[in-house]
Amino acid sequence: DGCITLPFVGVCHLEDMTRDQAADYMADRLGKYYRNPDLNIIVKEYNNNRIFVLGEVRWPGEYNFKGRPMLLGALARAQGLTRDADMRACNIVRGKGILITVDLYDLIQRGNRELNIPLQPDDTVFVGRNAEDMFFILGEVGRPGAYARSRNVDIVRAIAMAGGVTEDAADTKVQLLKRSGSAAGKVMEIDMHSAIDGDLTEAGTAIGNNDIIFVPSKNIARFNYLLRQITPSLSVLLMSNSVADIFDPE
Repeated sequence: DGCITLPFVGVCHLEDMTRDQAADYMADRLGKYYRNPDLNIIVKEYNNNRIFVLGEVRWPGEYNFKGRPMLLGALARAQGLTRDADMRACNIVRGKGILITVDLYDLIQRGNRELNIPLQPDDTVFVGRNAEDMFFILGEVGRPGAYARSRNVDIVRAIAMAGGVTEDAADTKVQLLKRSGSAAGKVMEIDMHSAIDGDLTEAGTAIGNNDIIFVPSKNIARFNYLLRQITPSLSVLLMSNSVADIFDPE
């Protein structure tokens, strides 16, 4: 948790320090009670690979790993899937701009180990429920991630569910990707100011199952998108200013 407790000194907050910085800090604190303290800090293990596993798993929550975790390892730490889990609906949200969809049936039942992908710190693994409609919000919003879709949700309500846009959001160029259950789909650009005023003239502004909303940053000069089918069971949606425009494998 970033803290060490020492006699007399009490709690020392060492988060974000290097080993040398932590040693100097603690030596300074101990110098009030000891003459010329000489400290060496040894890190016994690194345990900072934090992964969030949510949705239809037996023990949803936050898990820390000593090394780089794999997808199956994260699911195992969460005690596996529930009976209501949709094995075709496992999504990994990485940062604000990457969404990875993994077919767990192909991974677990068919043994396709290529889909047991390595996870990165602060990834969120979300396993959906059978017959449950979901949509995803990425980019400059308060809480990027996966959300349950109701019948009446539109893009304004959807972004509100994610905590609204941030100060860095280019909210006149919000992107809506209509996936219709597949990796590739149609991308639409929506002006949130017009949408809030009730001008929803763009076709498809109602949010459908598996749709993705991306709120870009105002600092990006050109909004480019890459949608790529890596295998029939693994798809990656990457949204940034450093990749090509939308690519439809069909």
